[in-house]
Amino acid sequence: MTSTGTKGRWYGLGVLPALLVAATATAQDLKATIDIQAPGSPAMSMDYWMNPDNVRIDMSQGQDVSLVWRSGNAPSMLMIQHAEQRYMEWGEQQFQMMRQMMQRLSGGDGGGDTPDVDLAVIRFEPTGETATVGSWSASSVRITGMEEGQTATMWITSDLDSGLFELFARMGNALEAMQIPMLGGGMGGPQQQLLRFRQMREATNLPDGSVVRLVVDDTAGATTITLQALDQTAFADNPFAAPAGYQKMVVPNIPE
Repeated sequence: MTSTGTKGRWYGLGVLPALLVAATATAQDLKATIDIQAPGSPAMSMDYWMNPDNVRIDMSQGQDVSLVWRSGNAPSMLMIQHAEQRYMEWGEQQFQMMRQMMQRLSGGDGGGDTPDVDLAVIRFEPTGETATVGSWSASSVRITGMEEGQTATMWITSDLDSGLFELFARMGNALEAMQIPMLGGGMGGPQQQLLRFRQMREATNLPDGSVVRLVVDDTAGATTITLQALDQTAFADNPFAAPAGYQKMVVPNIPE
């Protein structure tokens, strides 16, 4: 979970000369450690591994589990249980059935469309406060114009070129596909807070710098999302494949 402190951008690369092809490939790999504190839930620390086609989430909530979402022509999901050295794999059809079942069990609050932030009314107001977030010096900015009953504050650093908003945008499709309880995937869960702010980087009046902490307060309480580490070094191994030697388990039948 150690950050390398990078200045490289992984987005907006455009057309590069042949000499930079290797550097472009390196910039596509990204690993981030994000801490989430949500009201009524234990604090979570999760590692996110990403490239243009895949997302892996490592978490420990009683046991070490990895969830891998692989997009492309035949999307699939892996759930890897490291203590037991076994994994299950879902295809798109099975995964959609699982989501529908979870929505029924949760009374319809297990997923659905995430409301967007209205960028036209959003305003940013520096508070003058400073703090150390992760390994970065950051300044506090209050966000106004949110939905009724909600306030938000973000902490911005000039030490990075990519932060939480860029990560939210990059993780968006995979997180929407994996709206399941262990990720806080209900409409009030922390996963939805990530998705709600993924388009914030497009705000025309967004202050310069990268967001390393976001605090959202509403009637349910405060949810705090903190970027603890960021590493854009090329992966030495493929983190999106089932680990060698792990046993593949049969996916249980999902009732209609």
